[in-house]
Amino acid sequence: MKRFFWLIVFPLLAACQVNHKNIAHMENRFFKILTPAQWQNFQSERVFLGSELDQQDGFIHLSLQSQWNRIWQKFFNADECYLIEIDGSSLNSQILKIEANRPGGEVYPHYYGNILLSSVIAHQHLTK
Repeated sequence: MKRFFWLIVFPLLAACQVNHKNIAHMENRFFKILTPAQWQNFQSERVFLGSELDQQDGFIHLSLQSQWNRIWQKFFNADECYLIEIDGSSLNSQILKIEANRPGGEVYPHYYGNILLSSVIAHQHLTK
């Protein structure tokens, strides 16, 4: 029974995660949408520990350039937010993973650490 379990589960797990070495084939810039309070705190503390959802999930949810606008429209109800652009080369590649949101789903960057303010290469004020 255990062997059967792993024959089914292992391919599903593999489908949900792309090896961190493949990140170089993706983009080297990542994006994070922050509320004004989160952006202000990030600037004053000089480190981002993650949003409440990030901390609950155990990683910081990032997006690729092609994804951030859709994420902003779908998940952020605030009239204003900040789009933070992060230099991927400044992140520890051992804890940066490109993972699917579900088996066979779209892949997103997840960072299993904190982000330093020095990693931010640009920011943009967003309003709806």
